[in-house]
Amino acid sequence: MYKNNNSRRNFLKKSTALLAGTGALKSLAAGAQTQTEEDFWQQVRSQFAFTENAVPMNAANLCPAFRAVTDSVEHFTADIDIDCSFNNRAKFSELLEQCRSRIAGQLNVSSDEIALVRNTSEANNMINNGLSLEAGDEILLWDQNHPTNNVAWDVRAERFGLRVRRVTTPTQPQSKAELVSAFTSQFTDATRVLAITQVSNVSGIQLPIAELVAAAHDRGIYVHVDGAQSWGALALDLRALDVDSYSASAHKWYMGPREVGLLYVKSDNIERIWPSVIAPGWGNDAETDLLGARKFESLGQRDDAALAALGTAAALHDEIGPERIEQRISFLTQRLKTGISAAKLSLVTPMSAELSHGVCITRVSSGNGGAISNQLYTDYGIAGAATGGLRLSPTIYNTVEHIDRAIAAVSNLLG
Repeated sequence: MYKNNNSRRNFLKKSTALLAGTGALKSLAAGAQTQTEEDFWQQVRSQFAFTENAVPMNAANLCPAFRAVTDSVEHFTADIDIDCSFNNRAKFSELLEQCRSRIAGQLNVSSDEIALVRNTSEANNMINNGLSLEAGDEILLWDQNHPTNNVAWDVRAERFGLRVRRVTTPTQPQSKAELVSAFTSQFTDATRVLAITQVSNVSGIQLPIAELVAAAHDRGIYVHVDGAQSWGALALDLRALDVDSYSASAHKWYMGPREVGLLYVKSDNIERIWPSVIAPGWGNDAETDLLGARKFESLGQRDDAALAALGTAAALHDEIGPERIEQRISFLTQRLKTGISAAKLSLVTPMSAELSHGVCITRVSSGNGGAISNQLYTDYGIAGAATGGLRLSPTIYNTVEHIDRAIAAVSNLLG
């Protein structure tokens, strides 16, 4: 007779270590009294596999995962491949709930308001397709939204007779009030939804979300926020921001596993949004058996290993501290913007740390962004993007040396 009790105990023991970040950064906290700030961040950098010949500075698109996250994915995948029985996989439900609870705590919301979906695009479309709207209702968008929070609304409008309008904000805003006014001046009695992005990937502008939400709610307008450029980059309190729904991906600033995303829906709104997909686990009739926002993650067979490994990423964010992460990203981005500006180059992104975060875009002549980005990678070993100009988006695995190398490279390429 076969017994798997010992293997289960060994699995749980190793899984517990992985989900605690494997202790990879414990020495950071222990040595904090004697470390300099840069010593701390050098140790953080050591938790990533990339080489100095290919330095990622494109967090707005894709980040390497923490080594511990990669280890977790491999560990959990191997466990499933060794034994893919229902009996063995049952434990992943508990790991998923542990992960959900930790992330909810980081965002200051309830676990029942969190759905772990596949990416921001899917989360945005859940809201786009699921909100109950009528012909003639107006959707107000930021023209810098990602296509899944932009063109996707045009597609729904075409099907159901909605009206879509877009807001253009100042290219170099001088204050939060100026940004708020750009939107509130466009509110009408027909406006039902304000769909915006917390930090733009095409300009780096950071919208004043709390102020916009308050103004919209005064008019009874639902607010959906795309947080692809803010989850993992800003210390977020979604309860304080009072957003109605919020989307994000783990593969960007959260430095987690790929093809895992987040959809937050405020508890009061869960019942008014229809899910886009119904799959096993939903239940046997129109009334779902799933609790709260979990109804949005009824998506069929999932990658249990990636979902469980998200818990490792969450543990590492807690270990470093979301506020400390936000401050570091701001420091690196401001150093980058200051250096590029000092080289007499023109920035698309506002200099103000209050009006931008994480994303730094340098203006280039039309059509040259791709060539410059390629040369930056080939000649200087820095991976950026040609989005909106020459986009660099550093995060906590980047060092001061990386930033200074990027400044020198951009100066040489564009100066």
